[in-house]
Amino acid sequence: MKIRNKLFLGFGLLFVVVLFFGVVSVYYIEKISETTKVTLKNNYQTLTFTRDMRAVLDENDLPLSSAASERFDNSLKKQESNITEPGEREATVGVRNDFGLLTDPSQTLVQKQATEKDIRSQLKRIEGLNMQAIVSKDNATHAAVNRAGLYLGAMGFITFLILFVLIANFPGFIINPVHELTDALQDIKQKNYDTRLSFSTSDEFAQLSHAYNAMAISLGESETSHLSRILSEEIRIKALIEEMEAVVFGVNKKQEFLFVNSAARKILDIEEKNLIGKPVHGLEKNSNLLKTILENKNTDDPLKVSHGGKTSYFKQKNLEIVVPNLKPNQLDAIQFSGHDAGTIYILKDVSELNLVSGE
Repeated sequence: MKIRNKLFLGFGLLFVVVLFFGVVSVYYIEKISETTKVTLKNNYQTLTFTRDMRAVLDENDLPLSSAASERFDNSLKKQESNITEPGEREATVGVRNDFGLLTDPSQTLVQKQATEKDIRSQLKRIEGLNMQAIVSKDNATHAAVNRAGLYLGAMGFITFLILFVLIANFPGFIINPVHELTDALQDIKQKNYDTRLSFSTSDEFAQLSHAYNAMAISLGESETSHLSRILSEEIRIKALIEEMEAVVFGVNKKQEFLFVNSAARKILDIEEKNLIGKPVHGLEKNSNLLKTILENKNTDDPLKVSHGGKTSYFKQKNLEIVVPNLKPNQLDAIQFSGHDAGTIYILKDVSELNLVSGE
């Protein structure tokens, strides 16, 4: 799966959970708010109306005055328009009927007292119904709050798990392949072309590993080809130098032997054949001729050499070996930034040319 798809899946799931979290929160907040609003609007107002009607009865003697009757009738009308609970309508109708008898001039005082008692009973019933409704709605509100807390807590836990999985796995999902690629590139830098990568975490990293492996194979084949060509050229050159009649040997900038042909070993009395990489200073103590050759800068005069009871004259030529160290500058042009140096010493026998008089 591609990294983009994995990111879309992970963050998409997180977005859905957060969105659901918000919807549930808003739903329960609205539900609790609406329940509270209805309770205040319906039940609390009903309790206010019944309290006002009872106050009229408590504060006035029978028969009621016109002002008291008007106050009672106004509160009763408000109650009649605010009936919300089962059984409340019947009790309100009973209050209306009793109020009609209470204000009837034909009723005796005893009858009005009995009617007043019945009105108080009906008002008490209305209050009881609304008090029960308030308790019931309060319990429902608490239950809704508990459910909301449970749901929101569960969704919060799920959100935490998703975030934990993303935080714990996603950095490693990206960083680990990058570290492996960095180590592999260090191997390439050290010319170790056998390292191979195998990423299965995503399609992008799989393509990257395929590209790296192809590059490593190509570089390995190219390096092998170059080394083979260089080694073949080196063998050919060494063979030519070995067969030369002239004395030929090379020294690098560290004063170590690069090559020595058989003629040089013979005239320098060096029996050891494998001199490559060995310092010349160790042999100077045993060979004054070697020291003279190394110190001789005047190549115009022949060098007199006595060897095996025979005196010979050699024309010496020193060739400097320069290996440029190429580095790109800021303009991507190639310039010489330094060099490694060495010297090839060539001594050609010129005894027969009689270049030295008096011998």
